[in-house]
Amino acid sequence: MDDQQRNSGTLFIVGLGPGAPGLLAPDAAAAIDRADAVVGYQGYLDQIADRLEGKALFGRALGEEVERARLALGLAHEGRQVALVSSGDAGIYGMGGVAFELAAERGTDVEIVVVPGITAACAAAARLGAPLAHDWACVSLSDLLTPWEVILDRVDAAARADFVLVFYNPASRARTNQVRTVAERLLRVRLPATLVGLVENAFRPGERIEVVSLQDLADGRAHVNMFTTVVVGSSRTFLDRGRMVTPRIYAAKHVPEMAHEPVQEPPGDRIMAESLAIIERELGPEPVDIRERAVLRRVIHASADFDFAQTLRFSPTAIEQATTALRSGATVLCDVEMLRAGVRRDLTGPLGVEAVCALHNPAVPGLAASEGLTRSAAGIRVAERAWSNVVVAVGNAPTALDEALRLVVDGPWRPACLIGLPVGFVGVEAAKARLIDEGTRRGIPFITNVGRKGGTAVTAAVVNALLELAAQDRRTEPRGALG
Repeated sequence: MDDQQRNSGTLFIVGLGPGAPGLLAPDAAAAIDRADAVVGYQGYLDQIADRLEGKALFGRALGEEVERARLALGLAHEGRQVALVSSGDAGIYGMGGVAFELAAERGTDVEIVVVPGITAACAAAARLGAPLAHDWACVSLSDLLTPWEVILDRVDAAARADFVLVFYNPASRARTNQVRTVAERLLRVRLPATLVGLVENAFRPGERIEVVSLQDLADGRAHVNMFTTVVVGSSRTFLDRGRMVTPRIYAAKHVPEMAHEPVQEPPGDRIMAESLAIIERELGPEPVDIRERAVLRRVIHASADFDFAQTLRFSPTAIEQATTALRSGATVLCDVEMLRAGVRRDLTGPLGVEAVCALHNPAVPGLAASEGLTRSAAGIRVAERAWSNVVVAVGNAPTALDEALRLVVDGPWRPACLIGLPVGFVGVEAAKARLIDEGTRRGIPFITNVGRKGGTAVTAAVVNALLELAAQDRRTEPRGALG
């Protein structure tokens, strides 16, 4: 061993945390105090300026990571005690990996000591509430060292697994569109109302904390820069008193207070969860739209018929229009009492929604006789006069679907959505075909299927799925900046 190797010093790779003096770990402070030379991005050295008196300082520009690591290793090889500082934790998108790679490349025997720090994900999560309480994934959107296509593949994989996602380096002066591109890809599998937390300069002067929707991020309505950490919630993340929370107990519902006793999952809930999991495994990749997929899962669960994966049809705005109306307390107008009974009260109640059926209205028999209508069609015509803010659901009578469509085409009646899945042999396929044709040409929101299959149970499943989506939208509605 030569003299240079025998005199090698120590390289401390130090995580400074988010930048607040109180969040600098004691061991990190001790390593900086012990060092006689400190290497780092000049902005990070400025954060700890009060600790650097009498030390040799080597500040470098942002982006010169390899140069900084090479310099720090060289100084330690000369026998000096060197602190190579990095923001957050040096091992997470920091200087740790670069330093170890270079050390392995040159075969140095310099002692390397890693001192952990609080990473940006933890700092941002603390400001937002508890968004990382369950499984999460972290992705850097900087393509300086990683090809952009690789980054997108990783985002897609994590999104499909329903991880909470933390994005580092979401933007810079030169990179302004990456975060919008990523948000648009996430919308393929995440709801537009998915919560997104934005934390800028966590625990430092100029701190900004905001919760927006994933749609806001995709549309460019959210302000993101190089100092922002972006936290995208999972499908279960909710807001509680303005804070993002991802449930730690995966089966738990959002309740004001957790019970002190262990949560026992009811057998019915367990069976439902297992059934939906089987459907998800067997369904395949289509449809990719997460809201259409949620409706389809419920239809298959109600019918045990995977043919609906090929036959179910949605107009482009049907789910959005229906859920928006249901969040405002729209009435669900059903063609028959059996369908009305199948609409779940535990879903309608919190939204202020009422499911109704006009079939037994006293005016129906006379109207049916005088106009030559079926009683179901007459019930729809009577209901048109009584309710305007409605979602129409027809699961039994194709004549009721024809009448609802005629009232929309010929008059001022504008239901938020026409749901038509009647079952049978006479007039069923033709009624659904007319709905698809007229709805497509005239921009009428509709949900239907092709063929003879359908029925009240399937139609109730569609309505209940929409109610669940509406409740989820309301629960995850962003509330603006946090205090």
